[in-house]
Amino acid sequence: MKNNNNYCVILAGGVGKRLWPVSRQDHPKQFIDFFGVGKSLLQLTVERMLAIVPADHIYISTCEEYATTAMKQLPELKPEQFLFEPVRLSTGPAAVRATWHIVQRCRNANILVIPSDQFITNEQEFTKSIVQGFEYVANHRSFLALGVKTVKANTAYGYIQRGTSLGNGLYAVKSFTEKPEEQYAETFVKSGEFLWNTGIFLWNAAAMSTIGERIMPGLFHSDIIVSNIEEENNIVRSCYPAAERISIDLLLLENQQMDVLECHFGWSDVGSWPVMQDVLPKTADGNATVITPATGKEYKGTGGKVVFKNCRRTIVSVPEGVATVVQGLEGYLVALQDNVLIVTPNDNAKRLKGLVTELQVMYGEEYL
Repeated sequence: MKNNNNYCVILAGGVGKRLWPVSRQDHPKQFIDFFGVGKSLLQLTVERMLAIVPADHIYISTCEEYATTAMKQLPELKPEQFLFEPVRLSTGPAAVRATWHIVQRCRNANILVIPSDQFITNEQEFTKSIVQGFEYVANHRSFLALGVKTVKANTAYGYIQRGTSLGNGLYAVKSFTEKPEEQYAETFVKSGEFLWNTGIFLWNAAAMSTIGERIMPGLFHSDIIVSNIEEENNIVRSCYPAAERISIDLLLLENQQMDVLECHFGWSDVGSWPVMQDVLPKTADGNATVITPATGKEYKGTGGKVVFKNCRRTIVSVPEGVATVVQGLEGYLVALQDNVLIVTPNDNAKRLKGLVTELQVMYGEEYL
């Protein structure tokens, strides 16, 4: 039976520059069907969480500019289940705002915060880990991170060092390093002491309330009583501009006493093209294809027309209906979307983010 004190907040407000040009400012990665299954990353995340928490306990945290898209993709959720950020700061303020919203309804809530761009291979094990996490924060005034065993050095992920064992796969967090240089990532993996940070966190509302006022001054005042959603939104708009710009990862793992649960549900953060290359089905030569809907159209599921000639470990992303021939490339990204075509080595997510910034400086916002 689903616990009535358990709530889920799905973070869906990012721009997704590391998956550009398919992920764009006006239609970012969380709303895109990268796997050709007829569902976006956000829709897949909601579907996953419906097996764990009551449907009316799921909240979507996103930017006001994505309101129409988010609500269109999730008609099963009520309008009041969408929490809109008036200013794009980072995931820390978004999580604090969501906790405050939930506290108005359940002061003893156990809250799970999860990104919308997760790739999970073992749904049963995922559910088991989330349930264990909820039980832990319900009985401990502690923040809990979910970590998975490192497989290889990856500079796009955060690394959690395990400390003292607490039993049942739980550990105190000894240290945290966000997106280390490759030499450090390799050292972390070889040591066997580190877990990848999945970006999935749990806490009891009381624990977050103690730091919420510091992150967003004025929000957690005990004398604030909210009678309707319009009044709540007005309070949020007045508090948000003064909030600290910080990710939920850094807020918790670098500044709070944390515990971590070592999980085994087969996880990837599909926020970059190198990782997308890893998780997609591939040919014998390691080539992969992403077929996206043409602009303003629904995906018809007819697949793509991509021909690889003498290519290895290359990923091609094109809109449905575009025929593409790629020859003689190894380890490359070829991506076409709307008015942008990019051809670049697919070995460094940071490089692509830098190219996006360079394009913005040279040509403005039109191509973002």
